[in-house]
Amino acid sequence: MSADRPICVLMGALGGQGGGVLADWLVEAAEHAGYPAQATSTPGVAQRTGATTYYYELFPEKNPAGDPVFTLFPATGDLDIMAALEPTEAGRAVERGFVTETTTVITGLERVYSTAEKMPAGDGRIETDPMMEMLENVSKDLIRLNVKELSGGTASRINAVMFGAIVGSGILPLTEEDGKAAIRQSGVAVESNLAGFDLGVQAAKTGGSAPLTQEGKVYQEAPADFADAINAYPEAVREIIGHGVAQSIDYQDTAYAKLYLDRMSEIAALDNDPSHRLTFEAAKRIAKWMSFEDVVRVAQLKTRPGRLARIRGELGVGDDLPLKLTDYFKPGRDEFAGILPPALGWLVPNTKKLARGSGMALHIPTGSAFGFMLLKILAAMKPLRRKSAQYLEEQEALTAWMQAIKKAAAVDYDLACRTAELSILARGYGNVRREGLQKLATLFADWESRLGAEIDKLSAEVDQLILLAHANPDAPQSH
Repeated sequence: MSADRPICVLMGALGGQGGGVLADWLVEAAEHAGYPAQATSTPGVAQRTGATTYYYELFPEKNPAGDPVFTLFPATGDLDIMAALEPTEAGRAVERGFVTETTTVITGLERVYSTAEKMPAGDGRIETDPMMEMLENVSKDLIRLNVKELSGGTASRINAVMFGAIVGSGILPLTEEDGKAAIRQSGVAVESNLAGFDLGVQAAKTGGSAPLTQEGKVYQEAPADFADAINAYPEAVREIIGHGVAQSIDYQDTAYAKLYLDRMSEIAALDNDPSHRLTFEAAKRIAKWMSFEDVVRVAQLKTRPGRLARIRGELGVGDDLPLKLTDYFKPGRDEFAGILPPALGWLVPNTKKLARGSGMALHIPTGSAFGFMLLKILAAMKPLRRKSAQYLEEQEALTAWMQAIKKAAAVDYDLACRTAELSILARGYGNVRREGLQKLATLFADWESRLGAEIDKLSAEVDQLILLAHANPDAPQSH
């Protein structure tokens, strides 16, 4: 044999991205070209709690004198190509030592967030920019694939685009015709896959897609009637306060937005720091708390105009195909009683089926006229919300939290800002939210005395609550 070693390709893909089809295409293309090749896979847990890795080796000599011996797993320093259908899978390969100065990394840019990223009670996403910078620094070359932009809204999938980019990189001794023959041989979605393949080939030849620019926060604009009130605040916080006003109106009405601004003025009057950090923290957190999700809010969100069109777009289902949409609910006694005035709570039976931690399983066909109208009736109860039991309980808890912020601000500005962050415990619904509000009530019971006598201990306790809430918000927490 004149060739020294096989060309090695490691591919990382998630469930549904077509990594297995990509590996099969590469084997078929090698066979069409007359090169010995082999692909193996190591399954992961499906749907983004893990990934399946595919390892491919091609011996770059046609009709060798002896049979090449292929390995089943990659080794450090052996990879010629790392192909990641999801960018963090390229990061995993770097972490495991597979990507070196001899490796070309080809990665898709569209993120699919992992379960670990979704679990924190806040923004748990992995920062993409540092990861891309690392890939650029440690690899021989980095080819980015912005599949959404490249495909221009066509049906091309990332595995076909990635296949084209691998062939187009010129690292494997495969021609474009070898790749196209493999796609035709598979007989599945041939035309769309060939189109994606051509896009990938061209992208690799031109150096790939440009790096993604980080999108800034998108703020809703408040109605013009509120412009003067919002402009009275420092410029650094006007956008977030305007967003809070818009959200309050969407949630309830203009009177509710005025209540939001009244509450904001109480906090802003205490904020003399040039950073206006306390005002900013309070602005987003008060608006979030005031928009708590009761049964009425859920019904309102489920019946928004355009929701069905958005779901069709996410599923890739055109208007010409029937779509059956069913929403699943499991309200308990607290949810039913929460939308009634306190004096009428007795109307909801105190049965085992509706007990806390349980609930009535409801499957509502919201894609039908009946299901949609049922939710519309619930959403129409919005004007009655201010008299409901849950509304009164939430306002009482929110007021106690604001009082704690104001008392802390008189003693320690940083502690006041972190006290504002404690609103993270007012999250979710059912038992999760109930236990979170109880933790706040317990903490604030002797708040004022502790601010004077044991402020250091209190500050540490606040930090611990925030840390635990971010790390595992649904777990019981003690303090």
